[in-house]
Amino acid sequence: MRIAKGKQGRPVWLGTVTFDSGVTLSRDTGQVTHRIAPNIDAERGRLIGELNKAHMLTALNQAKGIGPTLNGRNGEGDRYYTDGEIWLGTLVCDGKEADKLATMQPGPALIELKNAAFSWSSAH
Repeated sequence: MRIAKGKQGRPVWLGTVTFDSGVTLSRDTGQVTHRIAPNIDAERGRLIGELNKAHMLTALNQAKGIGPTLNGRNGEGDRYYTDGEIWLGTLVCDGKEADKLATMQPGPALIELKNAAFSWSSAH
């Protein structure tokens, strides 16, 4: 296995997160599988928020992702929606707690405009 390294020679971890909201049987295999909650961004926010609350982040940034998905479905047919953006959290070194909470750095202007429009449309 090859581990990616960042600018400082530290490992880079990539991932996504969903909230398992239930259990069901797979329509393809009949095996037990999970159902997901539809709001992907809420779980992303919760993960980053918990890491930050534990003082495990030194910086937060946002990068352009795939863009909004308002009516997606996963392999089992569960609905989901997302703003499609990528949040980057810089973890502390050697598990030493950060002195202060990390704050999200402003994103590019077009992402900020898209975020405002997506927040408005998903609330209505």
